[in-house]
Amino acid sequence: MENEKKNSVGVIVGPTASGKTALAVEMARRLSGEVISADSMQIYKGLPVSTACPTEEEKQGIPHHLLEFLPLSKSYSVSDYVRDATAAIYDVAARGHFPILTGGTGLYVRSLVENRQYEEEPEHQAVRDELLRWSEGKTDEEIHEVLQKKDPGAAIQIHPHNRKRVLRALERYRLTGRTLQEQNEYSRRTPSPFRFSLVGLSCRDRAVLYRRIDQRVDRMMEQGLLQEAKALYGTPCAGTAAQAIGCKELFPYLKGEISLLEATEKIKQGTRRYAKRQLTWFHREEGLHWLNLDDVPPGKALVETLADECEALWRADGLLGDR
Repeated sequence: MENEKKNSVGVIVGPTASGKTALAVEMARRLSGEVISADSMQIYKGLPVSTACPTEEEKQGIPHHLLEFLPLSKSYSVSDYVRDATAAIYDVAARGHFPILTGGTGLYVRSLVENRQYEEEPEHQAVRDELLRWSEGKTDEEIHEVLQKKDPGAAIQIHPHNRKRVLRALERYRLTGRTLQEQNEYSRRTPSPFRFSLVGLSCRDRAVLYRRIDQRVDRMMEQGLLQEAKALYGTPCAGTAAQAIGCKELFPYLKGEISLLEATEKIKQGTRRYAKRQLTWFHREEGLHWLNLDDVPPGKALVETLADECEALWRADGLLGDR
């Protein structure tokens, strides 16, 4: 498919607390756009505070998609996301609006941009149980050595002491018969029907981002994070939902094991570590244009200045046409 026949999609990524939502809303306002989320936590109902889901006030009347639609008990795969985000892009474009993808889940973004198509995995609990039994009594190094023989590429990427990921890689190889590289190549066999331009938000001074994170956590506590954690405590959750930073750090406080101050500090530490992982991921993405918050001169409106730069980049990439 020729580029000019493809629907254009603007993409805004970056670590948590970098201001992605505010920029996406401003770009949607300027370009008659709608926002499509790329966040693996904001898909769940019942976690608006801990996932920093945009409020109606923050949305400013701009339509948002793929937010708060899934029960906590349900699982949601990357394949599910690619399917749903693709449908959302077509829906937005069909109404003459500009699709703006934003979020911090790097695997969602990469899989959509590369149009990765994942096969449904066969039932694997029996294989998983068999591998767990096989691994009992073996050292991390012994298990990793087996992976090196089966899938050398995966072995290079996975640390020997990350036992869970090593076993998962062996499980995948057993189920599909493909190495990680073969699986990646197979999943990218069809080019994307869209053209993308990616903008990333960051800070040259990491301390600036960490201050923003600490301030966000303080606001979340004021907005009812503790009450949300109390409501969630003991609720059956799918694997992804159970990993939401914020609530799980408050559970020890609810058990009386640590103070509220200690729990709050753990949330800040966990969020800073998560932001660092996000930055590491996105810095590996090719063709991503970075905008640094701390490059905006004092006294200039932050969001509007970043939006001017973002719009210029998308126009230079030929994304906006006559908009």
